[in-house]
Formats: sequence, structure tokens, C-alpha cells
Amino acid sequence: MNYCQCEATAFLHDYAGQVVENLMRTSFETLARIAGLILETKEKGKRVYTAGNGGSAATASHMCNDLLKGARVCGREGFRAICLNDSSPILTCLANDFTYEDVYALQLRSYAEPGDLLIVFSGSGNSPNVVKGLQTAREMGLITIGFGGRDGGKMKEFCDEILIAPTNSMEQLEDMHMLYEHAIVSLMQRVLPKNFDIEVLHYPEINRRFKTAFFDFDGTVAALRCGWQDAVARCACETLTSLPGVSRGDVEPVVRAYIEKETGRPMIALGEHLAEEVAKRGGTPELPLTYKLQYDAELDKLVDARLSELGVSKTVDDVLIPGIIAFLKLLRENDISLCLASGTDEARLKKECDRLGISEFFDQGIYGAREDGVPCEKVDVLRNLLDKNGWSGRDLVGFGDGGFDVRAIKQFGGYSVGLATNEVKREGIDEHKRGFLLEAGADAIIPDFSDPEKLWRFLNR
Repeated sequence: MNYCQCEATAFLHDYAGQVVENLMRTSFETLARIAGLILETKEKGKRVYTAGNGGSAATASHMCNDLLKGARVCGREGFRAICLNDSSPILTCLANDFTYEDVYALQLRSYAEPGDLLIVFSGSGNSPNVVKGLQTAREMGLITIGFGGRDGGKMKEFCDEILIAPTNSMEQLEDMHMLYEHAIVSLMQRVLPKNFDIEVLHYPEINRRFKTAFFDFDGTVAALRCGWQDAVARCACETLTSLPGVSRGDVEPVVRAYIEKETGRPMIALGEHLAEEVAKRGGTPELPLTYKLQYDAELDKLVDARLSELGVSKTVDDVLIPGIIAFLKLLRENDISLCLASGTDEARLKKECDRLGISEFFDQGIYGAREDGVPCEKVDVLRNLLDKNGWSGRDLVGFGDGGFDVRAIKQFGGYSVGLATNEVKREGIDEHKRGFLLEAGADAIIPDFSDPEKLWRFLNR
């Protein structure tokens, strides 16, 4: 055997070096535009088709695998991606009964629609079946993308975007095509979590028509109390650490765990918990209402500071969950009755809704806690909402960012949409919220309402 380990090592090193050197001459601006077109295709609910021959067929197949599965983020569905060279029965049938030149064009005529996307891989750019597939795609109104090599060949004439790997080596340009594909999918994994989409755990029944929609307030409709957990935790810890021998390190995990567990419940519930913790540590607790009023005072400072900024450094949109106004309008235009409830004192809640310009949407009422501490239990609000209108749980869709919201909606057989809102960044998913919404049994999870039309179509399948 004529084989030298040292020579082989040197050759492989040089080969990799050539790939890297040539790769860095790529038009990454073109690659970014291509990634944008692929992302737009998903956002529009359209399909991606891929095709190639030989090694390029393998890359085309691999890309569909990565778009379908690798780009599946936050539990949402991946791209609707189909590789035209994957089915050997279809390919051999079409090639035998028609011509090999027609194998991609014929499939596109059967599957594709205007606005879909065709991506082809070809080192020469002259493969007749690839070129004819691109021609057909153009005629049908598809967007066309090519990954080529050398001079781009005949296919470049029919591509809306083409990225030519900067090398004359067939092996190296196929290496680059695979790297381009992986780079695009990696970019999708970074971008998609920030975009609106729906994570579906259970689909609404086909032809189910909702008559009423229930909304939580904080974290679902508005972000006025963004950071409320920190304010309440700080207040509770100050009370507990005033007791002999109690350190913040001991009590803060307990306090925060309970706050998280009780998200969506009236504030008096947190007052009751603090009273229990004080007694457990040998102190004499105040009435739960006293602690609740202390919490309210802290939160009022937080909210008043944000309201005072409106018209100065902030607009109403800056403190509302993105897209909520458009979605509320859409619901009312379609004769959906709306109800809102919160653990916040009712007088305060109504004042805030008026200030934010959303009160008019809630024809079924805005409900909060009484000032004497009697809580607003969402289960009671929902029961009254359904009973007084003669509706059943099948007529109800509910939106909330807390586990109690989800459980209350589902208790009546309603369809529960969890809001995993990132109130600080105002985009994307808060994975922590998503976790306890999943645990509570949400039917679907969204980041916000920034695509109200898509959400409405989903609910009215």
C-alpha cells in the first residue's frame, strides 16, 4: 500500500485550510438576504422546497431535515419543508414515464403555490432538471434561490438570489453549501424565539366558535407592574428579617417560590402566606390585609412612576403587551364579548384601564379585588360570566400569564392560551413563564399579540 501518514496529514490540513480561506470570500450579505427570504416564507405560512443531484441532493435533503426539526424552537413547529429529490419511487416514476429533466418541475406543478420558495443546490448550475424546476417555479410565482459554484451556470438566470461558492473545486463548493445551510439554520435558532408564533399543545376543535374571551391584566394585557415579584419579595423579606435570627438568605427562596406559585391569585393570598411565615418563625403576624396593603403601596409606587412617564418619555404602547389593542379590536369586530380580571384592587384597576385606553373593549366587565381585601377570584368571575350569558366552556377562550389563570380557564372547559411574555425585553419568550404555563396545562403558548391576525386564524380553524 502506497500510503504515508505524514503526507496524508499534511494534505488534509492543506485541504481544510483551502476551504477556510475560500469560504471567507463568501458574500455573506447575499447569505443574509437568503436567510431573510426563508424566514419570510415561514412567517407567511408558505412552503420551502429543495432539490439537487448527487451530493447536492444530499445537501437539499439535509436542509429540509434541519428546517423541519433543527429550526423548531420553543416547542413551536418548524418550517414546512419538502425535498423534491427524497422520494425514489416518485423520482423513478417521473423519470421513467416522462423525462429526468421534468422530475422537479412536475412535482412543483402538483405541490407548489405562489409565494412558496424553491432552493436548489448545483455545483455546475447546468443540471437540466434543476434549471427546468427553477423555470417552472418562476412561472408559478415562487421565490427562487440557488446555491451554485464556478460561474453559476444556466440556473443563475432563474434565481431571485444566488450564492456562488468561491472555488472551482466541486468537493469544496459542496462543503461550503453544507456550511451555508447549517449557518442559516443556526441563525434561525437565534431569530425565531424573538418572533411571534404559537406553541400548540392542544389544537382548538375544528369549527369551534368562541363567544367570549377572558383576560388577566398584569403580564397579559399590560406591563405596568413589570418587576412586581421583586417588589413584593423585597417587602416580605424586610418583614421576615426583622425577626430574631432570620436571615435574608434563609427566607428569600421561600418567598420567591410562593410568589411564583401564586402568580395569578389575589394579592391577599400573598399576605396570608407572609402571616404564616412570620408565625412559623416565632413572630406575631399582622393581619393578612395589613401585609396586602403594604404590598399594594409598593406596587402603587411602581405603577405611578410608569404612568407619570406616559406622554413624556413613554407612550401607552410602551406599557401595553405588544399587539394587544389590535387583538382586542379584532375580537370585538367579530362579536366576541370580553372580560378582564385581576388581583389588583378594582378601583385601581379600572383607573389604569382608563388611562391605557382599553376599558371600552371589556363589555362583560373589569373585575378586581375589593379595597377591604376581599379577593377577586378568577374562578368566580368566570363562573358568573358563563352563567349570566348562558354560555358553556366551549364558548370560552382565555388568556393569562400565570398558572392560576390557565387552571381557572380549563376548570370550565375553556381553551387556555398562556402568555409567556418577556415584559422586560418586550419581545420573545420568557422561558421561566413558559415552564409553569406548560406545567399548568396551557393549550397553547404565545409571546404576545404582535400578530393578531395569525392568532385569530388559529383560534378559528
